[in-house]
Amino acid sequence: MLLTLLPACEIKNAGPLKSITHPYIAQYECVEATLGDEDLLKKYDYITITLQDKDTLELSYKPVDGEAKKIKSKYQFDCNSRTLTAEIGLLGHNIKQSTVIEKGRFTVSKSFCGKQLIMKFKAV
Repeated sequence: MLLTLLPACEIKNAGPLKSITHPYIAQYECVEATLGDEDLLKKYDYITITLQDKDTLELSYKPVDGEAKKIKSKYQFDCNSRTLTAEIGLLGHNIKQSTVIEKGRFTVSKSFCGKQLIMKFKAV
């Protein structure tokens, strides 16, 4: 009966309790990243964001021929609007962004160093 009250979940994919109560908690892979006209994914082996629990995320990335890096941050998620809001420090800048997670996907779009940074993520 409880599952009928949780419209964000599909019963056939209910899985563990975490996926029922917090279905947005997952690892998201960057599938597209541009800074202006530059394709950033050519410079990285991977870029991922993992929502580890209900308030901690981890940004992981590895530059081609470089060392893997991980940055932890806090985030908030509004279940009603499906809005993820996080602030993370990158290259000496604090970047705060809100985005909506829809069908396991979200996009980060931000003006950065005079160019538009667009990063698209998909749940894996």
